[in-house]
Amino acid sequence: MSSPQAFPQEPSQASPQDRSDARGEDRGEDRAPRASAEPAAGRFPRTGGGGSPPSAASVPRRLVLRGLDLVNRVVPKTPGTMVLHSSVDVEDGVLAVLEEASARGQRVTVLLEDPRRAELVRRFASAPVRTLPRHSLRGRLAFLTAACVMTTGRLYGSRTPPPSQVVVALWHGEPPTKATGRFEGRGGLRCTYAPVCSTVGRAYRAAEFGISPLQVPVVGAPRNDRMLRADAAGARAALLGEDAHRTTFLWMPSYRVGRYGAQRRLDTAAGEQEGPFPDRDLRRLDAHLERVGARVVLKVHPRDAATFAGSYRAIRVLPPGELERHGLTVYTAAPAFDALITDMSSIWVDYLLLDKPIVYAFPDVGDYRAGRGLNLEPYEDWVPGPFTTDVDQLVAALQDVVDGRDPMAEERARARRRFHEHHDDRSAARLLDGLGIPAPPR
Repeated sequence: MSSPQAFPQEPSQASPQDRSDARGEDRGEDRAPRASAEPAAGRFPRTGGGGSPPSAASVPRRLVLRGLDLVNRVVPKTPGTMVLHSSVDVEDGVLAVLEEASARGQRVTVLLEDPRRAELVRRFASAPVRTLPRHSLRGRLAFLTAACVMTTGRLYGSRTPPPSQVVVALWHGEPPTKATGRFEGRGGLRCTYAPVCSTVGRAYRAAEFGISPLQVPVVGAPRNDRMLRADAAGARAALLGEDAHRTTFLWMPSYRVGRYGAQRRLDTAAGEQEGPFPDRDLRRLDAHLERVGARVVLKVHPRDAATFAGSYRAIRVLPPGELERHGLTVYTAAPAFDALITDMSSIWVDYLLLDKPIVYAFPDVGDYRAGRGLNLEPYEDWVPGPFTTDVDQLVAALQDVVDGRDPMAEERARARRRFHEHHDDRSAARLLDGLGIPAPPR
């Protein structure tokens, strides 16, 4: 980097297991959890344990990634260069960092999972940006020569960065919700830094990624910069049109069954299912919303195997690409709505910054608890909104919002203080400051 890093450095002492993990040799990295959450004789119980994550990479692929890691340790890095990556290509955290890094004179390359989305990324970028396919030779070369790499997931095997390269795990949500990484009995995520929003997030991220707490700076999440700067009125008009005057909820459930290429991830002990509620319950909800003049816009998780197929009058499922057609992303669209409906998705932690009602619709919490598992337990006692487990409870909670009641406002304010040290739109700036990337002259 061009100037000294302001973030603290991790301790130089490491245990043998830490050193094994640092070489990318964590034997649990791709290992699936046990099929049952019940402890065997003489064993302590564990979080979740009933889910089924994607299987490990093949042996030839692991050999290729190990070879790439060895090359990365000897290839010189080009000062002032940065590589950004997200598994969904158009992601608010990446876009926020792209804007800030470009303003600071960094030469940024975005690696794409789907090269066809290159024009879309350029349209959202505030400055010219180079895009390359992640699986191309040029994409790998950009990664190998970059002084700084940021990703929302795992990139090229998630090996321990060499001293010459800073790797930042932006990730795609705050940790105090669903279990991941070591909490699932899998390996951690090797990186130089993993920024979070709070000291609660720092404790969980350090544990689930298997890194030192000194590598987890509490600077906020860059994706939230875009949410806090968004044109809420413009987004509302674009998305809702003639319904813009109605009370409208954004529903963002997480997946129960996820798609990972040709593989599927099962996160609930109940097995395959079509979303959190059966169709008969959705129709009851739809009828109530129509009767009181309210609306729900449902944003399906990008990895969700559920389609929420059905014909409804007051519930609208956003088709793929609709946000982009309006020049919007998830975080620039979120402020357009009157309240959020969600479950174990980490979106609620970020949504706290908007100080709007949050309703939790989680009828299968027991099955999820026995499947992938939850970090904060009892989960229903931690969430700052009505926790509903059937459609009648959900209808009542939504009706409170329609009628202008906000019974959880004080609890939501307390949660915002717990889960957010910073309430502004400067998370990306704090991150780059900590990395020693100088701000542009004023």
